[in-house]
Amino acid sequence: MSSQRKTRASSASILGKGKRRLVRSYFLVSFFLFGFGILISGLIGIYYHLSDIREHASHLQQEISESAAYKIEKFIEDIVGSMKSVTLSREIIASGLSPDIDFQLNKLLKLSAPVSEAFAADKNGVIYKHVSRVRTVALKNKQSISSTNAFQRAMQGETFYGSVFFVHESEPFMTISIPIERYVGETIGMLQAQVNLRYIWDLVSSIQFGGGGHAYIVTRYGDLIAHPSISLVLQRQNLSALDQVQKGFSDNPQTIKKTSTLVTTNLHGAKVLSSFTLIPTLDWLVIIEQPMREAYHKIFDALLRTSGLLLFGVAMTLGASLLMIRRVLKPLEVLRQGAESISSGDLSYRFNVNTGDEFEIVSEEFNNMAAAIQDSHVNLEDKVELRTREIAESKQKLEEARKDLEDLNQSLEDKVQSQVQELERINRIKHFLAPQVSEAILKSDNINPFQTHRKEVTVVFIDLRGFTDFSDSHEPEEVMNVLREYHEEIGALIDKYQGTLEHFAGDGIMVFFNDPLPQDNHLELAVSMSVDIQQRVAAIRPEWQKKEYNLDVGIGLTTGFATLGIIGFEGRLEYGAIGNVPNLAARLSGEAKGGQIIIDKKTYSRIDHLIEVQSLEELSLKGFSRPISAFNIISLKQLI
Repeated sequence: MSSQRKTRASSASILGKGKRRLVRSYFLVSFFLFGFGILISGLIGIYYHLSDIREHASHLQQEISESAAYKIEKFIEDIVGSMKSVTLSREIIASGLSPDIDFQLNKLLKLSAPVSEAFAADKNGVIYKHVSRVRTVALKNKQSISSTNAFQRAMQGETFYGSVFFVHESEPFMTISIPIERYVGETIGMLQAQVNLRYIWDLVSSIQFGGGGHAYIVTRYGDLIAHPSISLVLQRQNLSALDQVQKGFSDNPQTIKKTSTLVTTNLHGAKVLSSFTLIPTLDWLVIIEQPMREAYHKIFDALLRTSGLLLFGVAMTLGASLLMIRRVLKPLEVLRQGAESISSGDLSYRFNVNTGDEFEIVSEEFNNMAAAIQDSHVNLEDKVELRTREIAESKQKLEEARKDLEDLNQSLEDKVQSQVQELERINRIKHFLAPQVSEAILKSDNINPFQTHRKEVTVVFIDLRGFTDFSDSHEPEEVMNVLREYHEEIGALIDKYQGTLEHFAGDGIMVFFNDPLPQDNHLELAVSMSVDIQQRVAAIRPEWQKKEYNLDVGIGLTTGFATLGIIGFEGRLEYGAIGNVPNLAARLSGEAKGGQIIIDKKTYSRIDHLIEVQSLEELSLKGFSRPISAFNIISLKQLI
């Protein structure tokens, strides 16, 4: 046994001498890795910092291009709006194209300075009136434009934007054509205006940033419309080969307004940072360009500063590594020799390290360990056996705990699933019904009140008269505010009379009664709600009229059997009614004038003792083979 220990000691000594050279290498590698880590983290930091700078430059250009696109789009929209105001003249709407159109066309020239010429044509394409602020126009006998694309598009109810052209090779112009409608669906002619685009030239020339940043506009075919250098525009430069132009028109430009940035070359082959925004209605591309050196100058400056600091940090790390190696090697050698002796079987060996730091603490712990090993060597087997038993017992306890946990998880899953199903049921019910109706159904024993079924219901269709003209002539925010006020008032009355809201469709609202909550007096409730709605709208209308909102409410009401249930697909479901009853209510609403509540004869016969009505002419309704006898509810004979 003693000879084996001596042999191990001798071998360890020889190996130790061979490994002494590795200690220095290990430390050097470790500290070099530390320095390399600093270098990598620094490079990553540089990368993200540069990315932020690049992103900021791109966002800045994108904001400029989006702002320019918005101003151009607003300029064109204002002109189209002025043209539409001409077509909304009551004299024109009432009698078609008449001498009054001449006054309206001259009014357009006064109101919209960019419009240099305008003419109106009847539905056959014959030019009726033609006015100009720059020349005298003499109309030829029945001059027709019926074969032009602008006229054909206008007669289809569309706004047409013509190509850009130049007058006297000096200023850009384009034509805009819109339909003249007596009412929606009946086009009686076309209005066309010739618009001076000098404003767009001025806008593009004013966009300058940095030392060389500028903007320009191109069409889908690469034709240059506007540029700070007017000579390039007048030379009819074509830029369709540029990457930014091809990229800007690569997707679906007719419907998608997009902004993007890329690094590419300009017309002269120089590297630039290019941002572009598409104007879908005009099919124009607003492009902002800045020389790369100018756009990324902050990136180059930051790169130089950060690189210098990084190299300095790596140099300091390497210097510190060398100093640490020298301090660590000496006590490590003492520890190595002691570990070698203990591994050879000399458990009486004790370390003698007096460095006053962690190495001294480690040496003391080694001494304690050696003493403990020496003391426990005798009863080691007993301790191993005891430990084995303890591990087996612990394993058994863990297995039992695991089974208990599985049982608990299964119980929780069952409870959660049950609660989720109940919440889904509650949410489906509250989505369609007034709060008091929802609570009544939730307290009932009916598990699925929305399953498909047939039932007698009363259907009310409410429509806001004048809303289309209102929405066309007012700002979207103003329209949404009016709709919000209107929906709040109507919604409160639907809840009051316990109606079921089928859906909101813009200004149209459909409500039915007697489902899913049974209502013996559903017809009376529907009539009371309708009368209450008209009274509430009558109270609101004076305030609307002060703001020049020509709005009123028409209501159609009928009763009968319909099929009810969930309609739609997974993820998008609605509770609705299908059949002649909802269709008839919608058609009656379409015929109702502002302030009217129109019902059919069958419905009137069931409630004639409770209401005062006005008999109307028979109505020929779409989808119904026979004329419908109709009555307008004037008032209630008594409170229902």
